[in-house]
Amino acid sequence: MTAAFVILALIALAALAYVVIPLRSTATPTADHLAAALDEARDLQSRHDMVLAALRDLEDDRATDKIDEIDYKQLQARLQARAVDLMKRIDLQAEERARASRPGPHALAPNDSGSGGS
Repeated sequence: MTAAFVILALIALAALAYVVIPLRSTATPTADHLAAALDEARDLQSRHDMVLAALRDLEDDRATDKIDEIDYKQLQARLQARAVDLMKRIDLQAEERARASRPGPHALAPNDSGSGGS
């Protein structure tokens, strides 16, 4: 009888925790948005690194005559364009994160009336 009571109490506590924990969560949509933006930034950086590695491999293939000049130039142009596009996206996202982390105009100065402070 006592074991059944303990099991029922544990089930009740687990159910209560299941309901209460999400309600007390400190995560905000802003924090979730920031986490998603950081994941996207890591993804963009990873893809940029892969394109740079592909460019290095392409240079090695050219140096060892594994690829002819016409194919080399075509692939190089595509990979360089992709690298530039990714760099622009990385920079844009960094600017957006910086803008989002700046305080609003109301938080800059408590009472800036332009008196010069003297």
